[in-house]
Amino acid sequence: MLDHILRFMTLGTIIVGMTAIYVALHTNNRRLGADIFLRYSDRVSDLRRRLPVAAFLERGAAGDIEITPEERRAVHEIIHAIFELYELKVHGFFPPAIWKIREPDIERLLSLPVFQQELAGLEGPIYEASAFDSLA
Repeated sequence: MLDHILRFMTLGTIIVGMTAIYVALHTNNRRLGADIFLRYSDRVSDLRRRLPVAAFLERGAAGDIEITPEERRAVHEIIHAIFELYELKVHGFFPPAIWKIREPDIERLLSLPVFQQELAGLEGPIYEASAFDSLA
């Protein structure tokens, strides 16, 4: 009888330990995903501050907007950061619920004429417009 009690206690301890490990890993993965997302969001926000206010106005058609080389570099870095963030989302490094927080802002940003102009100017399979059209 005592032997059975000890076995059940050992089994209970193992189950509690496995549950604790699972909860810790799950919590850590969520925290890591949120941290990655926040760092990328901060980077995009810092880059957006380097752009002039005129870049965020929806006047003018893509292709005829004049920007300085520093502003062009900031736009390209924003595009790269958004693409990297999207790839992290696709590969499950953070939950889709976190992505939905900034998704409308990202779509609105990428639809601005200055970003459309630079997206059209980029070449290569990574930067095809179809890669950015499916950000949802």
